[in-house]
Amino acid sequence: MGLVKKESDPIRLSESILSLVCQAVTACWRQQDTPERYYARAKGLDSMKTVLITSKEFGSQIDIEHRRNLEQYFFENGWQIMWNATEAAMTAGDIIQLNARQLLDAILVYSSSDEISREVFKHCRNLKVVSRHGVGIENIDVSAAQQAGVQIKTTDKMPGYETVADLTFALMLSLARKVPQIDSNLRKNGWYRPISSDVWGKTLGIFGLGRIGKAVARRAKGFDMRILVNTRHPDEAFVTAHGLSLCTKEELLAESDFVSLHCALTAETKHMIGAPEFGLMKPSAYLINTARAGLVCQRELLAALKSKKIAGAAVDVFEQEPAVNDPIITEDLDNVVATAHVGSYTVESLRRMDFLVVQNIVAAG
Repeated sequence: MGLVKKESDPIRLSESILSLVCQAVTACWRQQDTPERYYARAKGLDSMKTVLITSKEFGSQIDIEHRRNLEQYFFENGWQIMWNATEAAMTAGDIIQLNARQLLDAILVYSSSDEISREVFKHCRNLKVVSRHGVGIENIDVSAAQQAGVQIKTTDKMPGYETVADLTFALMLSLARKVPQIDSNLRKNGWYRPISSDVWGKTLGIFGLGRIGKAVARRAKGFDMRILVNTRHPDEAFVTAHGLSLCTKEELLAESDFVSLHCALTAETKHMIGAPEFGLMKPSAYLINTARAGLVCQRELLAALKSKKIAGAAVDVFEQEPAVNDPIITEDLDNVVATAHVGSYTVESLRRMDFLVVQNIVAAG
């Protein structure tokens, strides 16, 4: 006689789940415990570790299920989450204050404007790892972290550089063909047909030939562009294989129709582009910055744009983010294209990056 599979009774199943939840809540109440500690004991853990996530945006850009999966991954591996309750980037003081309430084992750094200074490592003695959502660590005192024995992790192992290279070319094309202005006028019923510039066949100057710089160069070859490169660590094999030309900073600025920045922000590269450099560029040249705002003196960039010293600029990065009342935006210049640090913001890239930054914490903790 065969076995007959019984259909589950939804009402009985709901009652069973409710009973289990009530048991857990009652157990927590009797022991004056939290659900996190109760769960930790059930998993055989001494206690739940605490991770501070510096932005409420983390994990929320794709869909609610994605964020729940990230939270569940943390929870199942013995981590409880403390969120930045504000919309602003976190200062060292903010982080130290939260640590005084709940000892932090890890910090998930979402923004390049979050301040992970020496003071953070001095006061947050329980820290094991700082995991950066991205690759830029100029806002993290790496030397202080090393002295404190705190690991610094980034998402540099994922192929997000291709995504940033896509945006770089999108900005280049938008600038040259005046796409934002045409779109804006058409939406106001204005039939606006400006004379714009070609990208195909022009000269592109690339500062920094890391993974993003190389990805931009590969795309530029498809536009039959002449490519000039200035980099501290040239990959001779790549340069030769793709027909690039290594040159001085001055040569690159003087000869390029488009100048694209792909350098790390360091003491040496801070404000590497300013008034003297704009003076070397062609009046018809464009600057594209998808790297770090600090590479460019923003005050002198604004002056160059207003005086038409250069034809225009596209920026995806700002000195303070979220960018509020930044003159590059508020001046409403028609030779500026601005985006909100969205270089890696695609569904595919974010999904990979979100999980990698969490996995870095779990593995290190």
